[in-house]
Amino acid sequence: MPAVFDPALLGQPEDMLHITPEAGLAIQKLTRAQGVGEGGGLRVEARAGDRGFGMSVAALPDETDVVVTEETTGARVMLDTVTADYVDDKALDVSDTVESTARFTLTERGTTTD
Repeated sequence: MPAVFDPALLGQPEDMLHITPEAGLAIQKLTRAQGVGEGGGLRVEARAGDRGFGMSVAALPDETDVVVTEETTGARVMLDTVTADYVDDKALDVSDTVESTARFTLTERGTTTD
């Protein structure tokens, strides 16, 4: 079994992606809708040559992933080591669109997604 860092086991360090409880609920809803078990979650990946990030549902973390767990929901976000460095000062939040679809956003900590 691969060694995966899970901050929920040690308490999440300050220099790690923060997941809002609302984003945690949206991740749970999304993974359930796609039939992903408790080991899965949302994968966030930095795009080469782009300031944006790709997001997808993953059944399990990769061997070298950093896994961040939202404290109240247990929702998991999987990051490769390069992406983990990019988002260490960010917060993952969510807003609902008119179509009732979750829109995840990465913001600087302390800012809102209004």
